[in-house]
Amino acid sequence: MAKKKFNISSTLKKNSPAEEVKLAPKIPLKKTAKDPEVIKTKVDEIHGVTIDQETVAEIKEEMTSPVVEAPKPKAKPKATKKEASAEKGRMVRMTIDTPEELHLQLKIKSIQTRMSMRDYVLRLIEKDLKKG
Repeated sequence: MAKKKFNISSTLKKNSPAEEVKLAPKIPLKKTAKDPEVIKTKVDEIHGVTIDQETVAEIKEEMTSPVVEAPKPKAKPKATKKEASAEKGRMVRMTIDTPEELHLQLKIKSIQTRMSMRDYVLRLIEKDLKKG
């Protein structure tokens, strides 16, 4: 079988180096020395605040003095589930099998009362035990 010759000249023309792009000339930035007093007076004019020279001196002194952080109060560690249950008393796991329809009704009722199913069932048990 004869080998087929491929003409790749059109591909080579496409991959020729691109023309150089001319960038816009660089514009130097205007650097001006800013006087803090002038800026402060302009800010005061805009906001309508008048501050006497003594207050300005105090503010400058506070800004230049080293910052001393106050000791942070120790945060009370969060109680784990075991510790929380220990406060309520010893907990015992109870497993019950319920019909699917009853489970669905229980779930809907607990959602309507914005409680977990566990809390809802515990509340029902407590109410019933207080009656008798």
